[in-house]
Amino acid sequence: MKTVMVVDDELDIAEAVKSILEDEGYNVVICANGREALRSLDGTRPDLAIVDIMMPVMNGYETIKAIRRHPEHGKLPLLIMSAIDPSVKPPEFDSIGLLKKPFALKDLLQRVQQLAPTKPRETT
Repeated sequence: MKTVMVVDDELDIAEAVKSILEDEGYNVVICANGREALRSLDGTRPDLAIVDIMMPVMNGYETIKAIRRHPEHGKLPLLIMSAIDPSVKPPEFDSIGLLKKPFALKDLLQRVQQLAPTKPRETT
């Protein structure tokens, strides 16, 4: 079972994402901020991290930079989930997808399935 880490200080949003992803067969771990996410990386060993940008303690950009520097998790697939305008995303984060809040359920599932597929991809 694939594990997705959801890093968001808005617990209602994090819990909603967790519920949706668990229904699709994912194991989901919620972290309320970037510092908590970094502390739990080794024990959790996620297949994907969905990171909000606007958080107290350690914002999403700082969190992503720290994950990228991590010796074991530096290549972890990441998805930014935020209400920020995509045009203000710093250039060094261009390769990381953005799911703009509010988002449609199908968009969340599509992005997660692309980054951490639970089912084999169909071949034609």
